[in-house]
Amino acid sequence: MSARLVLICALGAVLVASSVALVYVQHVRRELFMELKGLEQERDRMQVQWGQLQLEASTWAAQDRIEGVAIDKLGFRVPAPADVVQVRR
Repeated sequence: MSARLVLICALGAVLVASSVALVYVQHVRRELFMELKGLEQERDRMQVQWGQLQLEASTWAAQDRIEGVAIDKLGFRVPAPADVVQVRR
């Protein structure tokens, strides 16, 4: 009779340990899932920011803008045909 009682107690202990392990694993899974969602939101925010930076860079490098800055701020001008000299090798 006592061997049967020991077996029942051992099975009960295993059941309790298994239940506690299950709860712990579920808790860790939820924490990792929340971290994943946070990282995905950060990735999405960074992708939007990257697109905005690319648009800004293309705007700053536009040929019309560069030409306007060269004329207005630096005083550049297109040379007259008489001022152009071709150098041959």
